[in-house]
Amino acid sequence: MGLIAEFQLNSPDLPLTDAVAAVPDVTLYIERILVIDPDRPVVLCRAVEADDGFLEALAADPTVDTYTTIDDGNGEGSAMYRIKLRNPPLPIYRKYVELGTTPLGGIVTVDGWWGRARFPDRDALAEYRAFCTDRGGTFKLERLTRESSTDDPPFGLTDEQYEALVTAHEAGYFAVPREASTEVVGDRLGISAPSASERLRRGIDRLLENAL
Repeated sequence: MGLIAEFQLNSPDLPLTDAVAAVPDVTLYIERILVIDPDRPVVLCRAVEADDGFLEALAADPTVDTYTTIDDGNGEGSAMYRIKLRNPPLPIYRKYVELGTTPLGGIVTVDGWWGRARFPDRDALAEYRAFCTDRGGTFKLERLTRESSTDDPPFGLTDEQYEALVTAHEAGYFAVPREASTEVVGDRLGISAPSASERLRRGIDRLLENAL
């Protein structure tokens, strides 16, 4: 399974940053990226607090090739756009494609980009981070979780760790005051108390690693 990373990325060479900087009250929510050309991706995004000045800013942004208003929001300050990008100085989408990474969403504000993406592994994430910082950007990882299928235990737990944590919780092992010992948990799992204790410690460590 892959990794889901949430991160902040800041660089004047990122796409759409000029347009947002020109109208700093605008927030752009990237809802979808259409895979047509990795060097010239098409993004569907919703602009909040947009006005006619933002359309002028889009036209002047050097990373914007063309744009179309899909939904003008009936003048309520929110509009949907289809934007075809030119190859920007920091081609983040092309790097996504190269690494086999899937973008899951993004937000563009005057303070930079916030992104959420699925990376195949930690090496791909490290390479993406180095790619951005080597080109003058700043990259700050906010959260990293391990992706799992619907049949897998959550938070990257093994089946044994998940079973041990659930059993301990149901037995009252985590209650205050504690209502069950590791011996009780071990008996329910069919393993020794030291093995139950070790399994619980490893499960808690994995849970904290992937949830915090």
